[in-house]
Amino acid sequence: MNILLTGATKFLGEHVCKELLSRGLKFDCLVRPSSDTTTLRALGASLVQGDLSKPETLRDVLQSYDTVLNIPNLANLPAAALVKAYEEAGVERAVFVSSTGIFTKLDARTKPLRLAAEKSIKGSRLTYTILRPTMIYGTPEDENIIKLLRLCERLPVVPVVGSGRALQQPVHVEDVAWAIVEVLTKPETYNQSYNIGGGQTLSYNELVKTARRSLGKTQRLVHIPSTPAALAAKVARRTGLPSPVSEEQILRLAEDKAYSLEAARTDFNYNPRAFDEGVEREIALMRGRN
Repeated sequence: MNILLTGATKFLGEHVCKELLSRGLKFDCLVRPSSDTTTLRALGASLVQGDLSKPETLRDVLQSYDTVLNIPNLANLPAAALVKAYEEAGVERAVFVSSTGIFTKLDARTKPLRLAAEKSIKGSRLTYTILRPTMIYGTPEDENIIKLLRLCERLPVVPVVGSGRALQQPVHVEDVAWAIVEVLTKPETYNQSYNIGGGQTLSYNELVKTARRSLGKTQRLVHIPSTPAALAAKVARRTGLPSPVSEEQILRLAEDKAYSLEAARTDFNYNPRAFDEGVEREIALMRGRN
């Protein structure tokens, strides 16, 4: 395999890079000329320049690869044009990262974009696998659980928007990276899509309590009505004020986000860690940097 990894300078992509290196696989990382590649160079990764947002410029680069690990958010890419560029360059195998966000009942901006991207992939000549992670966490670089942990560290009470009863299934970034690389050579996963969550399903209340307990904290939870909280986030966005979460993120807290992992377990032995194990590791990393 001649592997091209995209999105390697971002949170998930960096961990995929480490997973590839740990397995001794040869690959190149596609990076923009303006990207900060300090971490990748420290890891010893091989770099080539290109821009996924401009698929028409990638023809010469893609000629050297038969396999692509497409890590960046499909909602932020010209997915149909990118898939076509892969096909025309002779790429045969491709793994794409989508999101379980496609199942939201909200009128989310990203939902139709991701659905259209998946449709393009499934209608292509590529031998594809689509992986849909739930909420990814695992290090101080994540954009999800780290915010909760820092709130728990600082505040005398923990604010919870809504009832906190909706189910959550956060997945550790290393488990997602493992899955992305593992499916590469598993024929059972060819032209298939998988939801990949964490190994533990919790209500949001239980998730907060687990995080709080792992931190050694005993604050009580204070529930905030979701409607005014979502309105406040919306107003903040429109007026340019800082907000730790978006209106959509607040509203999604009321949705169950737990999915069967059975297909992934069967086809490529997916066995993710439980949240209590993963969050303890994240806390150790967080405190090690303070």
